[in-house]
Amino acid sequence: MKIRSIVIIVCVLFILNFKLNAQQKMILETDSIAIFDTYISLNSSENISPVIFNDGLIYASANKSNYYQLFFSDLKSKSKKIKISSKYNSGLVAVYKNEIYFTGNSKYATSDGSINLVIYKGIIENFKVKKIAPLPICKEVFSYNNPAISRDGKQMAIVTNENGMVHLLELTLDNENKWNRSSVVFIAQANFNIINPTFYNENTIYFSSNMINGKTNIDEINYTIKDGEPIITDVFYKTDVYNIYKIVRKDGRWQLPERQTIFNSGFDDFGVVFKTEKSGFINTFRYDNTDNIYYFELK
Repeated sequence: MKIRSIVIIVCVLFILNFKLNAQQKMILETDSIAIFDTYISLNSSENISPVIFNDGLIYASANKSNYYQLFFSDLKSKSKKIKISSKYNSGLVAVYKNEIYFTGNSKYATSDGSINLVIYKGIIENFKVKKIAPLPICKEVFSYNNPAISRDGKQMAIVTNENGMVHLLELTLDNENKWNRSSVVFIAQANFNIINPTFYNENTIYFSSNMINGKTNIDEINYTIKDGEPIITDVFYKTDVYNIYKIVRKDGRWQLPERQTIFNSGFDDFGVVFKTEKSGFINTFRYDNTDNIYYFELK
């Protein structure tokens, strides 16, 4: 009996220790969700775009810096910097095993002198990104960013402006280990952004957007009068704070995205990443006037 009691106590302590490593104090609880501080949120600020990697998170941070850098956190101790050339944008990355996909500037300028974005692939070795090369699927005349990869490494979602429309594009990996275009997941209307997509499963993607219930609303129109007729010079559209949406594929077709009230607030909510079916991490601005990363559990 005594041995059994000791085993139970050890198990309970193990579970408590695991939960404390993943989360700290609770900062919000509703009938649907509980949100907790993390080691990251308690010890730094300006943290965005978490992705699951090994037993922790890779994320981007501008904490005490003028630009974003990549870090790894085991959620128990000081984060480790991931070394990568400063010419690459350190925002959302996608990680599968030791492969990492991230956004960087194209080597080529567009006709108007601007620089498009390209998705690069590299290998993480000892917290350093090596063997960096652009994905062949990226075209010089368009931009590609915000990569996300599925748990099995066979699907990728990226944001691109191919054909003049910002949209979420699904890629699939073929038998020769090459990425191919699969399907358009969602097309954003004018003036709306799509950021931080993540796979929940092969048929469900979460992302964040500043769209207003999927509709384009004109906020202001500037015009001049010429020969007695108004000529429109600028059109400004209303945008919302960033909200988290879920989009699901049914019968082979992606449906319209649905705003996820459970994850959203009156502040910018930049995305979620799931560790289990009902728990993971949320990236939001709603606490302490800074972007940060928190742990959540759904009820």
